[in-house]
Amino acid sequence: MKRLLIAPLLILSLLATGCGTTEINKSSIPLGFGVDYKNGQVIFTTQLANPTSPEKGAGGGPQFIVQSATGATIAEAARRISLSNSQYPLWSQSSLLLWGEDLAKSDMSLFMDFVSRNRFVRKNIPVVVTHNASVEEILNTIPLATPYTATAIAGMLQAQQTQLGIYTPITIIQVLDRFATPGIEPVIPMITIKKSPQGNQLLLQDMAVFRDRKMVGMLNEKESRGYRFMSPKMIQGGLFIIPNPMDSGKWVTLEMSRSQAKIKPQIQGRQIKMIIEINAEGNFYEQGGSGDLFTLNVFKQLEQLANQEIKNQISACITRAQSLDSDIFGWGKMIHESDPKLWEELGPNWSQVFPGIETEITVKYEIRRSYLRDKSFVFRE
Repeated sequence: MKRLLIAPLLILSLLATGCGTTEINKSSIPLGFGVDYKNGQVIFTTQLANPTSPEKGAGGGPQFIVQSATGATIAEAARRISLSNSQYPLWSQSSLLLWGEDLAKSDMSLFMDFVSRNRFVRKNIPVVVTHNASVEEILNTIPLATPYTATAIAGMLQAQQTQLGIYTPITIIQVLDRFATPGIEPVIPMITIKKSPQGNQLLLQDMAVFRDRKMVGMLNEKESRGYRFMSPKMIQGGLFIIPNPMDSGKWVTLEMSRSQAKIKPQIQGRQIKMIIEINAEGNFYEQGGSGDLFTLNVFKQLEQLANQEIKNQISACITRAQSLDSDIFGWGKMIHESDPKLWEELGPNWSQVFPGIETEITVKYEIRRSYLRDKSFVFRE
């Protein structure tokens, strides 16, 4: 019997005496946290779960508490939360990291050392940048159909991947890697507040583009779609629209099942051209307008229109990135890997070289199925 009691007693003693542990009943659960920068001061904000007893119920109010504190550094600001909260935050439970737009546009060195060094912050959680709103305003916005803002934003990032296929989520470790690796820059989804008579709502909108240590611009929805198509990993989910070839002014919705990008540099001396090949397939999802589109000839037209639309989205993204002198695609990294000597020459001035790189884009999209119907809907006459 004594042997069976050893393990529980050891655990209790560790919780009571420290060794990097914290008693659960003295802890709070941070759902997400973020950092703003204003007037030379760091503003650290966290959203904490608001424990509610079953007897009292939720009471119709928010099921979270938002707390902020300021300091000269992030660590100081974060620890000043303890001046108004007796519970020790378990930062490893956070599911989201937010960067304020002002911080992103100033100098990310204010934050990167803290997040890379801190052993309590999980590096696989998603990152978003706020737009036209502070971190505190975002975390104080009550989300739809879910109790917590931080988990709602993380869920929105994943849901739109399969439903729309616009914004590419990125985690802390991926951002750290891009800031530390020559020849590739971070691009991060943005979150804003949509105001309406029914109340404020969270909205994913645009992506923040970085160069060196700070945010230098944004990708709009079309450009963000193009960026997603150029992912080196296979992407799944999403949809896009193309013109109805048989009914002017009407649209056809196509679904994306999967897409794979192959990108390689073509190097001749100092001349560089990026060869971009997209192989994708999907489904006929919705027809707007009249006309029977289910013929072999029309399907070929639809696939050609799809190829052109995807190419346009990719071209728009490349044009935008080159105008910002930001290699968000990692082309410099590819050149470094394929021709180290050339990169040694071009690397120090890559932000000036990148805007002049030419591209050759080839897209092949194939329609695989049409779900429940193999004919266009026909109204009675």
